[in-house]
Amino acid sequence: MISRVILSLVLCTAITLGSFPVAGKQETFAPASYDSYEITLVDGGLLKMRLLSGRIVFDSSENQKYYVTLSKAKNKRLVKTFTVSGGTFDVDVANLMDENVLYNVTIAYEAYGMSVDNGDNLIFRRGNNIYFWKSANYEYNLETSKELWTDEQSLKECLEPQNDIECDDPVLIGYSNRICEGAKDDWEKVFRIYKFISSEMAYDKKSADDYASGYQDSAVDVIRSGKAICEGFSNAFVALCRAQGIPAVVEFGIGFSEYKEITERVPTEFDYADHAWAAVFLGGKWLFVDPTYDMSRYYYGPNDIRVYDESTKFYLLSLEAFSNDHRIYDADTRHGVPTAGYCGYGTKNAQFEITRDGVCHITGYGTIKMPAGVTGFSKVVFEEGSEITAIAKNCFRDNDLLTTVVLPDTVTRIGDYAFATCEDLQYVYIPKNVENIGTMAFYGCDELSYISIPHMCKEIGDEAFEACPRLYIVVPHFKSGFCDKYKQQPMHVEYRT
Repeated sequence: MISRVILSLVLCTAITLGSFPVAGKQETFAPASYDSYEITLVDGGLLKMRLLSGRIVFDSSENQKYYVTLSKAKNKRLVKTFTVSGGTFDVDVANLMDENVLYNVTIAYEAYGMSVDNGDNLIFRRGNNIYFWKSANYEYNLETSKELWTDEQSLKECLEPQNDIECDDPVLIGYSNRICEGAKDDWEKVFRIYKFISSEMAYDKKSADDYASGYQDSAVDVIRSGKAICEGFSNAFVALCRAQGIPAVVEFGIGFSEYKEITERVPTEFDYADHAWAAVFLGGKWLFVDPTYDMSRYYYGPNDIRVYDESTKFYLLSLEAFSNDHRIYDADTRHGVPTAGYCGYGTKNAQFEITRDGVCHITGYGTIKMPAGVTGFSKVVFEEGSEITAIAKNCFRDNDLLTTVVLPDTVTRIGDYAFATCEDLQYVYIPKNVENIGTMAFYGCDELSYISIPHMCKEIGDEAFEACPRLYIVVPHFKSGFCDKYKQQPMHVEYRT
């Protein structure tokens, strides 16, 4: 399957936060709306982290030794490591911190006979007080993460097979059972699965750098090959968890790893998902994991595999910490999240409504563009009386749940990337009046099985149907050769007179 990361040519891009630097001036940061949150330990224990004046206070559910490290976020320079023991303890850090400088707090401890660490806890000092840093993502993620429901039916859906999450495949079940053999509980099972992916697999840098790669990232393919990129790792993690009866989902959105992106990039309505990770249901709550960010092995070619230090800094993160470098657009869940809003391109002339059954109902007229991150639906219905004339650039891009679309006869144009990397999309009806299909409009729709291009169509953009290996496409004879330069051809092209 074609990864959204390959398509965007960006692995970990930034989303920005509270306050922004001004050229020639010292950075300033805004405090978060919270002054404490819970850190979930690898074995299910809890460590509450709260800020009190110039100190960090920890309340531990387990009486064990911790190593608390303070370092500068910008250059990763170590400031000091504290060795402390639980239940309740605190560390005085304000006197070690420069004002209006971002710092990372990492907590290391022993679990399952190895050293593990929790990171992504960002703080800064103002005056004599310290604060959690305000990310622009947190309030946004509070809303989008509501898609992760905890009712019995929704959790059951998060155990079922999906496209590229073949948790019922005998090969995958065998791997999952071997990885988890002897584990005492679900906490240890999930940790073993995560470590299997983040330390035994390899990030496929070679394929990630190949823009036109026909990359397969189903869970079974990933496990067999031992390498992948972000979506493949997420698919494998989720499938291996589901094979053990543990609810898990793949999530999509924006991620970043560079300090400059953390402090400068501003999200807009035109941004789209460029990264994938996962969420797992443990201890009665959803927790976030990103195996790509903790990856220790990188594949550059058959004789070039580079190994770096292992990490668990992005494992079982709270929403507060996870929001520091992830913006959650949607989870690959079966249910639709009931919501409504405008989808007119730059106007309010069209509206959408998503229902629990995963159907997106569209009404109105003119050009439509779904808002960024609104992708949790599997079917689109254009209501009677609507006069939608164009599908805008990026309109349905990266909607992994979308399976079938019947465009109304009023549509005359399909914009660039309109359906790009809709990886479950199997059928699209293109009406007779469509005159233009944009560049890469259906790029990477690797489940797409049938398309008929109308005789009225004057333009098929470059790579419009690139990387659609299962596609049977019918095209007017005067468009012969439209896909000659594709690196990955459709399964069959039929030219009609």
